[in-house]
Amino acid sequence: MPNHSPDDVVVDMPRKADTKTEKSSRPEKLEENSPYLVKRLFETNEINLFNHVKFTLVKQEIDKRRIQRPAILDIGCGLQVAKRYLELLDLEFEYFGADYEPKFAPDAVLNLLSPDPEVNFKPDIVMMLDVLEHLHEDPVELKLIVGRIKAMIPPDCVAIITLPQMYRLDRFKFRHLVYPEHKIRLSQSEWREILESHFAIESVQGLGYLSVIPYLPMLSKRYKADNRLGKLFAKLRSEVFEWAPLKPVDLWLSNTLGKIGVLKTLSNDVLFVARPKS
Repeated sequence: MPNHSPDDVVVDMPRKADTKTEKSSRPEKLEENSPYLVKRLFETNEINLFNHVKFTLVKQEIDKRRIQRPAILDIGCGLQVAKRYLELLDLEFEYFGADYEPKFAPDAVLNLLSPDPEVNFKPDIVMMLDVLEHLHEDPVELKLIVGRIKAMIPPDCVAIITLPQMYRLDRFKFRHLVYPEHKIRLSQSEWREILESHFAIESVQGLGYLSVIPYLPMLSKRYKADNRLGKLFAKLRSEVFEWAPLKPVDLWLSNTLGKIGVLKTLSNDVLFVARPKS
């Protein structure tokens, strides 16, 4: 689960031991499926405007279910940032993180590209936060992957799914914005079609509006990470729009603009709440 932050600093958040599943120490050398993504996650500052808004909205959706101590399966958990954020937001829950990168020390190594993926955990809530865009470049194959996910989770659970929209201007699919992080770039309607092949969508919300502004220099075809436009992007993203008072403002925008028609498509991410189809 990548965090949308450019900082090359790792900020330690409290890491509490899970009461249900104890993790073994991470080996120093493990084979990596996606070396670029692994490197990026270990170097990313996980405390940022985008993550604050994202995990606050995720907690809002979990709270709506009124489940006492919900069991949460975090598919594509990465470095378990979701677990630490939800703890900081005072949510009491059981957590199980699954990822295909063993170097992240998940509770289970899970390969969604395999024919029959499974985990030994029964969740009330399944989170897939900025995951699907990293798995495959073919929409047809992504539908098969979504089907495998549906088959491995309880039929009565709730899925909370976030996917990029204005993050690096993904939804526009500009040719000059090519990078290894995302294998596929889709519009909100295209993502919805993939999800609806196996899930019933209950709600859709735009997530993050102020955090979109730093990406605007990327509209120019002259944009490069090492030129003036790239430096402007980096400054806006890592400094200007990390001013703490912006967090409640962007959360408010996400809870207002994020629920209005076409404005849902102009946010950093889109948040889907869904249930497996019968």
